[in-house]
Amino acid sequence: MKNRVGRIIVAILALIAFGFYAYRYEQTHWHSADVEAWGPATGLHPEGFEQGVVMNQEPEAPIQMEYAPAPTEQPAAAPAPAEQPVVETVPTEQPLRFDLSEWQYMLVNGDHSIDQYEPENLVYLNMTADETDFQTSYNPNRIAVDARIAQPLMDMALACKAAGLPVYLSSGYRSYSDQAANFTRVCQNNGITDGKDSNGHYITMPAGCSEHQTGLSCDITDYYQPTKNSSLDDIPTLVWLRENCADYGFIWRFPSDKSDVTGVMGESWHFRYVGQDAARYIMDNHLTLEEFWQQFGDSASV
Repeated sequence: MKNRVGRIIVAILALIAFGFYAYRYEQTHWHSADVEAWGPATGLHPEGFEQGVVMNQEPEAPIQMEYAPAPTEQPAAAPAPAEQPVVETVPTEQPLRFDLSEWQYMLVNGDHSIDQYEPENLVYLNMTADETDFQTSYNPNRIAVDARIAQPLMDMALACKAAGLPVYLSSGYRSYSDQAANFTRVCQNNGITDGKDSNGHYITMPAGCSEHQTGLSCDITDYYQPTKNSSLDDIPTLVWLRENCADYGFIWRFPSDKSDVTGVMGESWHFRYVGQDAARYIMDNHLTLEEFWQQFGDSASV
């Protein structure tokens, strides 16, 4: 009986010793168990322990350290190209060219006869521009001109009247036979036979050599001073016409200081159609139609 009790006591003591040993082992190896809480009371500091840190807490976002990376050496920038001066483009003026074979440039003078030439279409204009219609049937109370210059001629006459100046379209187209009769009459009245004055300048042209036969010219005077002589040179109507005729395609055909070139005495009343471009060039440069032909003949240009 005593031996049995003794064995039981020994067994109990052995169990107690084993339990104590197992408890101490677990406390010194925390990584092997699901540790819920720990702290200074346990005296254990597991790996990574920091004072005041609670286990199983959601980890805070890692702190972003602000730092400036060490500057890396950049390759030297290529030098900026030298600034180029701005060159303004100046439009090149096209050389003036005139095709002298066109109808408006027809040259007629003492050296260039057009013989029996007749315009294809004539129209008849009111001499004072009080009526602006163009008639195609013969009317002895109107002047005839080539139909191609009728509108610019009327426009010029109306503009002159709008400036407060009286206009009289005294003479336009003359046929070959009409010019022959006119030549004879003027020569007889002046006691000459060749149509020229004492300076050798024509005061009337032989038939075939008069610009009036082209239908492209017109004698224009003051309505109140229809007689054509040097007394008309500086009247307001003719001064206005000389200053503005180029805008309508006309030129002052026989300037007094160009008689040696034209072969015709000065006629302040005689205007000839050549078109606006040629008229502006001729009037701006104080040329005659003969000089214009010298510059632009044979397709020459300036």
